[in-house]
Amino acid sequence: MQKVLWFFVGFQIVTWTAAAQSVSGTVVDEKGEALPGSTILIVGTNTGGIADMNGKFSLKEIKAGTHQIKISTLGHLEQIQTVVIAKGKTTPLHIVMKTDATSLDEVTIEAKSEVTELREQTFAITAIDAEPLKIQNLDVNQILNTTTGVRIREEGGLGSNFDFSLNGFSGSQVKFFIDDIPMDYFGSSLSLNNIPVNLISKIEVYKGVVPVHLGSDALGGAVNVTTDRGIQNYLNASYSIGSFNTHRAAIVGRVTTDHGLVVKANGFFNYSDNNYTVTAEVVDTNSGKVTEQDVERFHDGYQSQTLQLEVGVENKPFADRLFVGVIVSSNEKEIQTGFNLTNVVGEANTTDKVLIPTLKYQKNDLMIEGLDLRFNATYKYGESMRIDTSSRKYNWLGEFSTKDVSVNSGEISWDKTLFRFDDNAFLASANISYEINDQQAISLNNNYSYYNRVGDDPIAMSSVPFKEPNTLEKNITGLAYSLNLLDNRLKTVTFGKLFYLNALTRTETDEDELVPITNSDLYKGFGIAATYFFTDGLQAKISYENTYRLPEVLELFGNGLQIYENPTLQPEKSQNYNISFLGRKRYGENEFLVEVGYLYRLPENLIRNHATGNESAYENLLAAKANIFEGGIKYNYKRILNIEVNGTYQKIVNDTEINPLTGGTNYLYEAQVPNMPILFGNAKVGVLFDQIGHETGKLGINWSTAFVEEFFLKWPINGDKETKADIPRQLSHNLSASYTWLNGKYNLSLSCTNLMNEKLYDNFLLQKPGRAYNLKLSYFLQ
Repeated sequence: MQKVLWFFVGFQIVTWTAAAQSVSGTVVDEKGEALPGSTILIVGTNTGGIADMNGKFSLKEIKAGTHQIKISTLGHLEQIQTVVIAKGKTTPLHIVMKTDATSLDEVTIEAKSEVTELREQTFAITAIDAEPLKIQNLDVNQILNTTTGVRIREEGGLGSNFDFSLNGFSGSQVKFFIDDIPMDYFGSSLSLNNIPVNLISKIEVYKGVVPVHLGSDALGGAVNVTTDRGIQNYLNASYSIGSFNTHRAAIVGRVTTDHGLVVKANGFFNYSDNNYTVTAEVVDTNSGKVTEQDVERFHDGYQSQTLQLEVGVENKPFADRLFVGVIVSSNEKEIQTGFNLTNVVGEANTTDKVLIPTLKYQKNDLMIEGLDLRFNATYKYGESMRIDTSSRKYNWLGEFSTKDVSVNSGEISWDKTLFRFDDNAFLASANISYEINDQQAISLNNNYSYYNRVGDDPIAMSSVPFKEPNTLEKNITGLAYSLNLLDNRLKTVTFGKLFYLNALTRTETDEDELVPITNSDLYKGFGIAATYFFTDGLQAKISYENTYRLPEVLELFGNGLQIYENPTLQPEKSQNYNISFLGRKRYGENEFLVEVGYLYRLPENLIRNHATGNESAYENLLAAKANIFEGGIKYNYKRILNIEVNGTYQKIVNDTEINPLTGGTNYLYEAQVPNMPILFGNAKVGVLFDQIGHETGKLGINWSTAFVEEFFLKWPINGDKETKADIPRQLSHNLSASYTWLNGKYNLSLSCTNLMNEKLYDNFLLQKPGRAYNLKLSYFLQ
């Protein structure tokens, strides 16, 4: 914690050594409600801005002196305020707009938010505004897990592995991005369950077809997390403490100097003992007698820390955005068990460290109007350790005996291991788009990545994984054409993609020799997406794609300890059909949003993680068939009350009729794919109270529940239904209360997860934490 404290102090010194002349503030009505879409203009100049969904705005690079600022919004009287702007200072404004009674009966126009515009894209997308969630004690995974079609299945507490499922597709079939940059190569210490909500402004969840500009080989969808860019100078710091000795701290800031230099920095720290109680079979180390007991996890601690620094410029003649930066990240994770609760581990652990230089460049109207260029590049230096040097055999009480097989035997591995592997990875993506006219546009994207992994083990008794380099090279090129017809009521996007794979994997023979296996090929994909607006509030979407997903590093190479390599893995292929309807309707202060969708998918060579005891390996399932139905409804009243209910039903079956080994009928044909939720849903209710304890005080109370119907761990067609392993029905509740005052400057949140202390199971039947409490304090300075 001392290191974290010094980091926070140093960060504050750096971020507040410079300031720029600017004006920032909020626009509200006479009741204190935010007025999004309000226009703020400095009279006599071209400098102005639009208030966001919370009524906040920021104007930068303003000359020092006295200015008149004009504020206007629909249904309210225009204002002109005289403001004195001091050199090197940010001038705060709080603007209260008076209702224009003469205009209320004449016209009603609703400005669309950025999130609403995203929802109305051609693609099937769920857009989440993170701004109202920032005062709650949440990470990105917790936000996404309440989204229609999304199911995140964690293996345990903070820092545990998780399986992200979107409409039946999971793992690497769904791709993740931060500001359009793939997260694949960022390392395990920078993942969705580590990113604090303070850092982000919105989340985009693409279902099925993924836009070409993301440059992805996603098979079933993508998640793009967008960080906060709207405010020129700010500091947001938070700290939370919770059950199981859990501590989470985050600090995010940005400064713009007088010369237009922008400095952005963020850092976060996560720690937990994860010593929650589980029900497990305890083996007496002397007698071997087995009894079922409630025990506390004793070797499941987790710690991660990340620092990101970016320096650059914005809105210059040569670049709209140009930033160079660096990400430094590390984590340490104790291993308590494998993919079930049978085998107990008491000393094995893993560590990961990464250093990632970054480059981001964006220029609109490059040389000619309508020609836009975006380029991103990263290089990863990574070091990972897999440590298993104990010959002890533990039980759930922390008692142990020494293995009889050999003093060279590890807890997980057959031989002790002090395995380290180094990763060097390069990733570059470029997107160039041209707007031909108001109805037509084209976009070309290229995404290139190269991964090199080398391993070493000074105590190895046999051949070492990655002793000779394993490499994975990919290139994905996409071309898209957009066409708008019928006065923009009909919008279409057609696209094609090329996928290039070149992998060199080395496998061990019976003679302990490493034999290289090369897999190189080119694959072609294509698709179309369209949307039609029946009215302003009713929209239909339809899409089709024939696409590929190339194997990832972990799937091909393994991790050298619990996940074995599989160099024979083939790329996944899928045909995806999506149709959905989106309806919005407002009745006075009441707003309804309804979404329903159907997805039909025909994946081939589906890659699944097959577990046996503490070990696992990825394998291909020849073919599957998925029918997925989903729907959700949201209701809002005056930003005071919001209610949301959604549900998903997915039937995913084996679609291989002929057994490839015997040539006979496959007895698993049309059998439900195991270890995959079939029916699940979420419900949320939130209430916001104004002027509580203070004239600016707001109290928010939020309740949510999640339901998952039981499903089988192994193939349902095998064995006796009464005795086969299943993951039981889940019903959990969460409750939180958040208080904010002084227009969001100070925030306090108290939350309780798994309110009823239910026994919850998720990935591979691993028990999740019981009831847990968390307290979060947050400070925002603008």
